[in-house]
Amino acid sequence: MVVIAPSNPVVSIDPILAIDGVWPILEARRSSVVAVSPIVGGKALKGPADRMLAELGHQASVAGIAGWYRSIAGTLVIDEVDADQAPAIESLGLSSVVTDTIMSEPRRAADLARTTVLAPTGRR
Repeated sequence: MVVIAPSNPVVSIDPILAIDGVWPILEARRSSVVAVSPIVGGKALKGPADRMLAELGHQASVAGIAGWYRSIAGTLVIDEVDADQAPAIESLGLSSVVTDTIMSEPRRAADLARTTVLAPTGRR
């Protein structure tokens, strides 16, 4: 599986995706790619991701992140705050997993990692 970390998609993730061959590889194995949204409640937890997305004409929301990754990720992990947006994510062709994504302590980070790794297989 491939996990796309909850980092700024514009300046942190897209440069990796721009490496020759990476995007087509992920498209080909989309069902095993899980992205964790860096946007919670319409805001980036850290950094300018929300502002950058808006400046580029994208929604600063989990639905906006789903649109950004829709051709390379089969699943998007979103925070409980955004649970009401799960249908919008699923309408874009991604599965959604709702969980606590705010890694405020090691236990929560471990829980998020476990949920993310298990997401594509449906095991819980």
